[in-house]
Amino acid sequence: MSSILRTLSILSLLLLPGTLSAQPDCSYCRKPIEGSYLTTDEKTYHESCYRDHIQPRCAHCNELISGKYTLLDGKKYHSDCYIENIIPRCDICGGPLQGTYYTDFWGNSFHSIHSDELSECYTCGRLICNNLTNGGYALSDGRSLCRICNETAVTDDFLLGSSMSEVKRMLRYNGIDDLPDNIPVTLVDRTTLKKLAQSNSDAMHGFTDLKVQTINGKIVSRESRIYILSHLPFLMFKAVLAHELLHVYLFQNDLDLRSDIREGFCNLGSEMVYKKDNSEYARFRLANMQESPDPDYGIGYRKMSRELERKGWDYLLETLGSIK
Repeated sequence: MSSILRTLSILSLLLLPGTLSAQPDCSYCRKPIEGSYLTTDEKTYHESCYRDHIQPRCAHCNELISGKYTLLDGKKYHSDCYIENIIPRCDICGGPLQGTYYTDFWGNSFHSIHSDELSECYTCGRLICNNLTNGGYALSDGRSLCRICNETAVTDDFLLGSSMSEVKRMLRYNGIDDLPDNIPVTLVDRTTLKKLAQSNSDAMHGFTDLKVQTINGKIVSRESRIYILSHLPFLMFKAVLAHELLHVYLFQNDLDLRSDIREGFCNLGSEMVYKKDNSEYARFRLANMQESPDPDYGIGYRKMSRELERKGWDYLLETLGSIK
């Protein structure tokens, strides 16, 4: 999330009582001034002319401003009026946002201190609290999940069959139509997933175990088994499933690609799911992929996304093994 520093200009208004040495004219009414007068910006005024016509008024309360004021977008405010009524408020605690603060993808702005105090949702990046997410949950594997994402979280096998059919239809539409039937999909926690993948990464969402059986050097069978993190929102679950099914596709077609090409290509499956949905959550997930610094899942994905845009699916699949 990005931090924004807003700097407000504080201007001083100089009012000097003076005495007449030679009768000056009022810069407002052009009439001679007798007695005391006010000077500001090298101009002189009758006290009444200045008060009624020149002295600034607060754009919020419309009362006269004396001394320092806050200038924002060409409007002047008493400092207190600005802080209490104009300055943006923190979406978490409601206090005024002065100095550095953060604004997340969802448009929530908050004091930077809250990012140290609160847990971040594992799947949407929101800070988990009552005001932003109506609370959330701490999962046993160390992840934090907000109530918004939990509403569609996949936690059992009920949706696995229909999800597999839907994602396969999307892949077939783009020419990926030789995937085996009845690929087992198992939901696991993060600890189990890392153990299966022999990885220490906390960013993993899925893993595909690929096994080949050979007799006399010839392949007689191929076996694929997909493992996906439990408690992913339904849309993210389908995107991860699409990614893992493309691993199966590469396996079935004996395509042994460099890691950035391999993972970048498989992330095109996730991209396909998110672009078809086009919800705000889908755009959030796509933004994460577009901004990821990871050499495989980020840089590799963006390389393959450009290849897809340039070639289209048919030609990309035909030339996949020759991409450098």
